[in-house]
Amino acid sequence: MAQIWLATVPNNKDTPEKTFAAVQNVVTASSYCKTYRVDVPNLVVGTLDTLMSLADDMTKIGMNVENVVRKVERQYLEMAGTKPEPLRVREVTVEAYLQKFQWDYAQYQHQGRQLTELVGQIQSMSAKIDEDLKTLNTSYTEKSLALTATKRKKIVNLATSDLEDFLSPRDLERMDVIDTEHMLTILIAMPVALEEDFLKTYYTVGEGIAAYGGPDWRTSSSRVGENDGNFGSSLSRASVTGSPVVPGSAMKVVEEGDQVLYSVTILRGHYQAGAVVDGVFNNGSMVDYIEPVKAAFRDKRYTAREIVYDASRAGGVDAAIEQGEAEMAQVRNAALRWCRAHFGEVYNGWMHLKLIQAFVESVLRYGLPVNFTTFLLEPNMKVEKEVRNRLTSAIVQLRPELQMKALQLDDEEDEGDVHDSLPYVCLKIPIITTGST
Repeated sequence: MAQIWLATVPNNKDTPEKTFAAVQNVVTASSYCKTYRVDVPNLVVGTLDTLMSLADDMTKIGMNVENVVRKVERQYLEMAGTKPEPLRVREVTVEAYLQKFQWDYAQYQHQGRQLTELVGQIQSMSAKIDEDLKTLNTSYTEKSLALTATKRKKIVNLATSDLEDFLSPRDLERMDVIDTEHMLTILIAMPVALEEDFLKTYYTVGEGIAAYGGPDWRTSSSRVGENDGNFGSSLSRASVTGSPVVPGSAMKVVEEGDQVLYSVTILRGHYQAGAVVDGVFNNGSMVDYIEPVKAAFRDKRYTAREIVYDASRAGGVDAAIEQGEAEMAQVRNAALRWCRAHFGEVYNGWMHLKLIQAFVESVLRYGLPVNFTTFLLEPNMKVEKEVRNRLTSAIVQLRPELQMKALQLDDEEDEGDVHDSLPYVCLKIPIITTGST
């Protein structure tokens, strides 16, 4: 990952310009590194206890702010598409901002303010941006889930989807739906593999449901109305049964993928006549066929469903998808604008936090009065170790009083932040910018 290093070197009796030039001449000689001097304002030093407390906390605070920077960047990249516009800080690209970094006096007024106040200001700003980002992400996620659910309705399941999702009013007219006192048209959904068997047997489904028993006047119509004792409780309608499905009524409605939908007409039921029992007349009642025949179709691995259709809702899924996509685009555009604005704000705060951290560590390491030069280095990461050794060599030659600690750089693993083992302050900062990982 690309990095930029924030380093400080004591001036001693030299001017900041001379100190920077001496280091720059060595580390940039091989074109492995670029250097940029940073002018640091006269920050309030405060007490030793304050500095030591800040030094202990700055790493954790810096990580928290960096995480917010990355969250904003990640949110932007997820929404911006394949070729996103680069995120900017103070109207310029991240690279240009770092190369010409200057203290933001308007945003971070330092005169008369303790370092803890400045750090607290950056923390509060970062925390608010993090909270706003969570709200923004929640809104975007809710819209996305709602749109996904709506689009899922376009994936038609003939057994469960609303009829309005895949049938037009003209389809209903073509079906010639019957809904009378005695007959009803229902729909039967099934896998295409069962279609052939269905057409052969549909009119036999539920053979024990419909009652066809009773007097047969077809051959002796002259006896119609004759009191032959075959009435009331003496008449068994269930003596002859059959299927309530009307033969020849099956009509193919629609085929979708590996499913097919047919309409059939069934008898609604029959009237069971009343009778006098023990001198008391018991009223007759209707015997329903609809639910039993639906269960009979289920036993055959078919799905029977009644026709519930609202023509005003026909085609509503497409309209809902269009509306959902428009709402998603609106939320997305608002989110992109928000990310562009707040990325620069939190990135700027993060860099000021790093500058404060370098200031605190430099005062603790070099002592008072405050007299050191601050600069940024942009090394070629392929030769990071060589650049670091060049930088260390240049500083040690310039300031021989700075002694190396026991750990020798040549033996170090090139992992993590090793600035504590250096004789000078050097903070490694990842360059976070559009497209980085």
